[in-house]
Amino acid sequence: MSNDPFADHGIEHLSPSSINAYINDPCIWIMRYLYGFRNGGGPAMWRGTCVDHAVGHFYGRGIKEKPLTKPEAIKEAEIEYQRLLHFCHKEYPDQIIDDVKFGREQKLIGSFTETALDFYSRLGEPDEYQKQIELNIDSIPVPIMGYIDLQYGDIIRDIKTTMRLPSSVSDAHARQVSVYAKATDSSHAMLDYVVASAKKSEVVSMPVQNIDGHIKVVEDIALAIMNLLSISNDKSVIAKCFYPDTSSWMWGEDEKRFAKTIWSI
Repeated sequence: MSNDPFADHGIEHLSPSSINAYINDPCIWIMRYLYGFRNGGGPAMWRGTCVDHAVGHFYGRGIKEKPLTKPEAIKEAEIEYQRLLHFCHKEYPDQIIDDVKFGREQKLIGSFTETALDFYSRLGEPDEYQKQIELNIDSIPVPIMGYIDLQYGDIIRDIKTTMRLPSSVSDAHARQVSVYAKATDSSHAMLDYVVASAKKSEVVSMPVQNIDGHIKVVEDIALAIMNLLSISNDKSVIAKCFYPDTSSWMWGEDEKRFAKTIWSI
């Protein structure tokens, strides 16, 4: 073992998503970041990606750097949804996609996108879109990296699409945008919850309080990951410290199949 357990396991950086994954389910974290498990996502994830994609194109931050009209951006979101399905089929041919969920999300792409575009058009053009950030913490030998959705001056905004409006900002979301705010020296971090359903469509913005407090939690989680990795440079030894609960909602058929190559389940 070296003085850098992350290097021993080929981990060059952390991210808000990897930190949250460790908290949510260490076995899934082990599968993803030590054993390289990947899949193509799914309809709910693609919905969020498409809305984010459309907002960028609306402001001319797409590949062609040409602003799209609202109808064009909505169409682009719908096309992107199909692109993501095709990419998944090509790169992960064994992954099972629920046709019912795919169709349900597909019907709502336009509504989610239009709701988001109406909101952000009132805010005006952002200073940054999908800007890569890097946060360095003295006690952690690797940086925490990620991409912010939107930045307006000293305000970081993150787009979250959801069928139901949460009563408050989740700890996971707060940690994510706190990293973005800290890395860019921003004073404010906002979660923009884009809600679209048969009954109501709206964007509700919720501020993140106590950014420094969330950063301290992020540091503690990163240290916990480092301590786990320091047990051994053999990933199978680390995996044996845990046993998966595959009955959790987080475990799809792809995760269960892959887990069988690591644990006796």
